[in-house]
Amino acid sequence: MAITHNIDSIIKKLNLIEKAYLPQAAEQALKSFGFESRKTLADAMRDKYQTATNYTLKSPRFEHRGSELRIYINDDQRQNQSAAQYLFPTDSSDGRRQKPIKPTTLAGFLQGKYGTNKIAVPVPGSRAGRQFIAKNGNLKGKKVQSLISQLTSPNPAGAERYFVLPERHGGLGPGIWRRYRIKNQVSLAFALVDQKPKVDTQIDFHGLLIKKAEEQLPALIEQKLRRLLR
Repeated sequence: MAITHNIDSIIKKLNLIEKAYLPQAAEQALKSFGFESRKTLADAMRDKYQTATNYTLKSPRFEHRGSELRIYINDDQRQNQSAAQYLFPTDSSDGRRQKPIKPTTLAGFLQGKYGTNKIAVPVPGSRAGRQFIAKNGNLKGKKVQSLISQLTSPNPAGAERYFVLPERHGGLGPGIWRRYRIKNQVSLAFALVDQKPKVDTQIDFHGLLIKKAEEQLPALIEQKLRRLLR
């Protein structure tokens, strides 16, 4: 989102000297609000999300250029899934109460290798599935990458053995299964579902920041202006 502050109401109260410094004061105020916006969003995440990792809390970013301030969520494509992608379903700015979750890297891998459009959903209650869930409830990124490597390798090493069933077969449902050496037991790590699971939207990112801008920017501009006139 971009915030361009309307300073007409402030201009009316200024003399000529103050008006000369106003553009500089407004730019400084916008930059300060950029830092404040990161804290505002992080606080909202702590309040609304059941769990919030440090990566999530640090994901709000901003770019300041003159009289424009751009505020956004980090979209680092080098991550297993960027914060912007996995937080998008929780954004209520467009008025929706629920949104489908964003497919993970694992879903893309399954589509490419096994030709299935089904979504992989972890099974936290199973012996195999809980290995992929961190204490905060999020997926373990390194564990998922290890799973993909194991499924890709023609001769997987180590004690873990996984196999994929795109469709029901031999009494086993669609999913990513782990086979154990002892008695050849199996456990479902990820179920493959046809419909994308939905989550409730929780934070109105746009509305929250606009409200904070209206509350804080006039005072910030006046504060910066006073400092410039000293």
